[in-house]
Amino acid sequence: MKKICFLVMAVLFPAFSCMLQAQTNSSISGKLIEKETEEPVPMANIRVLQQADSSFVTGKASDDKGLFTIPVKNGSYILHISYIGYNDIFRNVEVTSSNPNVKLGNIAMENDNILLSETVVTAKAPEIAVRGDTLEYNADSYKVTESAVVEDLLKKMPGVEISSEGKITVNGKEITKILVDGEEFFSNDPKVASKNLPAKMVEKLQVLERKTEMAQMTGFDDGEEENVINLLVRPGMKEGLFGNAFAGYGSKDRYEANGMVNYMKDKDQYTFLGGINNTNNAGFSDLAGAMFGSMGGRGGRGRMFGARDGISTSLNMGGNFSTQLSSRFKIGGNVRYGSTDTDVQSDVFTQNILSAGNTLENESNRSNNRSRNFNMDLRMEWNPDDATTIIFRPNVAFYNNNRDETGDFHTRNELSGDTINYGNSEYFSEGNGKDYGGNLDISRQLGKEGRILSAQLRANRGESENTGTSVSGTFYNGTRPDDLIDQRFTNTSDNTSWRVYLSYVEPIGRNNFLQLAYEYSQNVSESDKDTRTQDEFGEYTVLDSTYSKRLENNFVNQEIELNFRSVRENYDYMFGVSMEPSSSRSKTFIGTDMIHDTKQDVLNFAPMAQLNYRWSRTHNLRLRYWGRTEQPSVTQLSPVIDVSDPLNIRYGNPDLKPSFQHRFNVRYQRSNPEKASSLSAYLNGAYMTNDIVSATITDVTTGRKEATYRNVSGNWNTDARVIFNVPLKNIKFSIFSMSFARYNQGYGYSKSISGEDAPKEFTDEDKNTNRQISLMEALGLNYRSDQFDFSIRGNVNFNNVTNSLEGQIDQQYLNYGGSATTAIYLPWDLTLESDINYSTNSGYADGFEQNEWLWNASLQKTLFKQKNGTIRFKIYDILQQRSNINRSVTSNYIQDTTTNTLTSYFMVHFVYRFNIFKGGVTQEDMMPQRRGFGGPGRGPGPGGPGGPI
Repeated sequence: MKKICFLVMAVLFPAFSCMLQAQTNSSISGKLIEKETEEPVPMANIRVLQQADSSFVTGKASDDKGLFTIPVKNGSYILHISYIGYNDIFRNVEVTSSNPNVKLGNIAMENDNILLSETVVTAKAPEIAVRGDTLEYNADSYKVTESAVVEDLLKKMPGVEISSEGKITVNGKEITKILVDGEEFFSNDPKVASKNLPAKMVEKLQVLERKTEMAQMTGFDDGEEENVINLLVRPGMKEGLFGNAFAGYGSKDRYEANGMVNYMKDKDQYTFLGGINNTNNAGFSDLAGAMFGSMGGRGGRGRMFGARDGISTSLNMGGNFSTQLSSRFKIGGNVRYGSTDTDVQSDVFTQNILSAGNTLENESNRSNNRSRNFNMDLRMEWNPDDATTIIFRPNVAFYNNNRDETGDFHTRNELSGDTINYGNSEYFSEGNGKDYGGNLDISRQLGKEGRILSAQLRANRGESENTGTSVSGTFYNGTRPDDLIDQRFTNTSDNTSWRVYLSYVEPIGRNNFLQLAYEYSQNVSESDKDTRTQDEFGEYTVLDSTYSKRLENNFVNQEIELNFRSVRENYDYMFGVSMEPSSSRSKTFIGTDMIHDTKQDVLNFAPMAQLNYRWSRTHNLRLRYWGRTEQPSVTQLSPVIDVSDPLNIRYGNPDLKPSFQHRFNVRYQRSNPEKASSLSAYLNGAYMTNDIVSATITDVTTGRKEATYRNVSGNWNTDARVIFNVPLKNIKFSIFSMSFARYNQGYGYSKSISGEDAPKEFTDEDKNTNRQISLMEALGLNYRSDQFDFSIRGNVNFNNVTNSLEGQIDQQYLNYGGSATTAIYLPWDLTLESDINYSTNSGYADGFEQNEWLWNASLQKTLFKQKNGTIRFKIYDILQQRSNINRSVTSNYIQDTTTNTLTSYFMVHFVYRFNIFKGGVTQEDMMPQRRGFGGPGRGPGPGGPGGPI
């Protein structure tokens, strides 16, 4: 690994030193003028988009003379020019080696007639617009407070959901990155942006599926696209320094403080941020908690909880930058540190679905989890000439975790109520780990346009160690001896992976392309679990062979692809197939003795097809099918018995076959700028052959479970989602609707036995068919005016669960509720805000019912002459009814969990914003004013066009 890194740096650094010698500077330039007066239009927003999918490439604002010059690489682009009060302008632009500097001359902007005067509104800017493959939200359509962060803005947008852990999903797809003006912001941790960046800096928010860098180079979709959010910064804020800081203190010793400084100029962007709080608002993802948090309690039976479970204190700090050192070289990256300290109390009720009669488990757990994370990522892109692109991404991460957990449990028979087992556990661990690696992508166009040779080298290394103690007692009411554990353990894990990928694309005829690609990858992993018990002197030196083992795995995969792609004016399509030979060898050791050695060779085929049809820039359809093979994991293949948890024994199945998944999805998007309406529809489906499922044997006399794995065919699922947004005739009102339906059919095996000597072979009678139907409807109404804003939402979610095992009763449960928010703008720069959420359910287990009113309210006043200060008093959970209940349903069990969380408290905040913008413009000038629901206006003044409002 060190040799690889040294070789890469040795190649790249000389290149960096000479990149300033580049001779060709491609660009797009022009001047914006108002059509009627021919006066320049300053600070208009100019965006450069890819013609293929309308994805954002770069952008800037026009200067005070209306001029702009944007450096770009050669390619086919769409120039999108926008400014409030004027019609949007779209221009197709071709930048080639024969015409590298495209000069558009004067571009006349025409008044859109939306504003007849400064106070009379005749139309409304659309809340959501479809622009090619991109869904674009207008941030000004969603009112937020002065201290709001991007997450607060996202919560108001139709189709956006944010989980208790801070995970963002848009239209059912998880967001893996947040970009700022097309540049990555803290790499793969979207929580840093969503929980730290101020919402007021955002003009528009785009949601798009961004292809991988290799797919962008080849032009062929590799199926590994990322769902990302791109935040478009208000044009005037791209030329200067701005930031904000806030601090708050309240009852129950609650506190929070946060600060952010951002500098932007042309293509350069620098951000520094930091924060601390004990209000369950960690501004980063906890890698250490994710790595070690699932270990613990009852010999390794730890549970993962969300960010709002328990009471958490967190600290984070970091810096992010992106800079264009020359027209051919840019570099960006980030450094971040975060720590959390979380106390969680949980109660879990599990109904185990068994053919001989269900068992019921009750658990109570208490845990403290302390994590520290450090991450650093860089991205360097170099274009030594117009035909070559080189991208290098090194990364490194260090993390540490301490976990302390206690718990007790009790299992009983559902029919008789008799106790089957009970017990308690204590667990402590300390873990450390590090990950490092890098990606190198190279692409070159070979003479003929569209003929492209690309290569990728990827290498990663991960190391971790977890040490601790485990003490537990499991007591049985039958004849089986009790299980008493008193251990010290050391668990280590090492993983090394690397990948080489080569692609050649040949143009055939007009706008047709053929791709031949080859990939070779290898993953070498080793995990060692060393467990010791007491010797005669009370020292933990005796190897416990029952709980100790070492696994080694070497997996090699090759892939040969042949794909065809065709592009036409209104549509494009692609289809192909790949052949994937793979080899896997796994070894299991106890001490120095090898007890198991398995080798498996597999040949798989994976087809793929995709169609994109475009009626217009705001109306499109995409159909996609692909097949994918998934290999069983080392744990799923190894027959060595894992008895870490005496009540949950696991072992693998060496006869498992690879599973194959057929996936199909449809996406339909349409927006109507004249009516400011939008419609999005999504359909997804999957069918699995040789799906790898859990097969569980439960001894009803002791409650002990043995879990292994089997292949089944016929598991499938489908879901559909429709989102509609439109203003009413009175444009101060708008409504949105989201409808969702899901069906899932899954097979599993659940066998009941009485006594350890009973036969354990699975039969057809032990096969359970689990069917789940989920129907959800959400409806919302928004109102916005100069005096107050108001929104109300309602939702209902119906679920029906059936199991085919004999004696099982169909289960139906319902979650429903609603929310309302309002902001009232009072004299003397006062704002009164209130939000209330109602949640309830039915069909849950006793003690897990929910009937919750969560009401928050605040009063804030704007301070200072420039209105850049705010003081706010806010009360959280006024009615003191907050609870935290979750349900999980599988073919083997139904589980309800409740955890502690923050309850009622109040806090006083002070917020301060500062800015230094080009030309002396203030932040207040950049922000929309409350001049009617249509948003900010711009009308010509006596000397020509006015400044932005």
